Amino acid sequence: MPTLTNPRNTTITGGHFTDRLAGVINNISLANERTGIDILLEASNRDAGHDSSARDYAPRCHLGTPKQYLEDIAYWAVGTGDPSPLVWIKGPAGVGKSAIAQTCAERLGEQDRLGAAFFFSVNGQGKAAEFIPTIVYQLSMGFPNYRDLVDRRICYDKAIFSKTMAVQFAVLIIEPLRELERVGKGIGKRIAIIVDGLDECNDIHAQCKIIEIIATAAHDGVIPFCWAFFSRPEPHIEASFSLVDVTRVVLLVSNETSLDIELYLRSSFENILRRRNILWNPNGPVTMIYGHL
Repeated sequence: MPTLTNPRNTTITGGHFTDRLAGVINNISLANERTGIDILLEASNRDAGHDSSARDYAPRCHLGTPKQYLEDIAYWAVGTGDPSPLVWIKGPAGVGKSAIAQTCAERLGEQDRLGAAFFFSVNGQGKAAEFIPTIVYQLSMGFPNYRDLVDRRICYDKAIFSKTMAVQFAVLIIEPLRELERVGKGIGKRIAIIVDGLDECNDIHAQCKIIEIIATAAHDGVIPFCWAFFSRPEPHIEASFSLVDVTRVVLLVSNETSLDIELYLRSSFENILRRRNILWNPNGPVTMIYGHL
């Protein structure tokens, strides 16, 4: 390519350039090269976050239902009362785990206390390979200094997401956070990460590995995060949590749960009727459903 002399209003797309400055030769490639964050986004699950469009109609806790769980998790997230970095909220299907997880994530986000959230239950899908990339991507959007380090690390090793979850966690979470702490640019406060539907992850062995990796890092004090897991009490998950120090919260089916379900159904049906401009029939079949809850 001929040398450009005093170019003006010139656009160059792609190409390979050599910068000769002070006797140093730097080769610069601009051939549509992807950034590390581009690669990270591609490896992540965009629908798994609490604020994704896929969760527009996700269940939430409604007015009139008990709020003790929400308050307890809010206190825990800031280290008030229970400083444990790990909490497991467990219960059978239909008890309201995802509704609590969704509402907690939204409230912690409003308080600037949420680092990331991953809902394995979204659309009935949950790939283990997407878990760490998604957590890292969400964290990188909230903390610019961390994002810069992650971007460089992925550019250095573009095959990072073909490696084990333990390696990804160390390279993209533990090591960058340690580096920021060393230079006085750490996050500086306790941040919560919500993981819902762990039992719906597509790999049972990965479910146990996720618990092991996070529990080890959390209790070693190497990262400023506290993790809240929501899941059914499956035997392998029970076994994994029995090996670590974790605060357990048990959600039981009760009359309050039935009330929560009734309020959720009533709210959902009323929204449908309102959008379709249909009058509510208090003696209709929908009301009869409530009597069986």
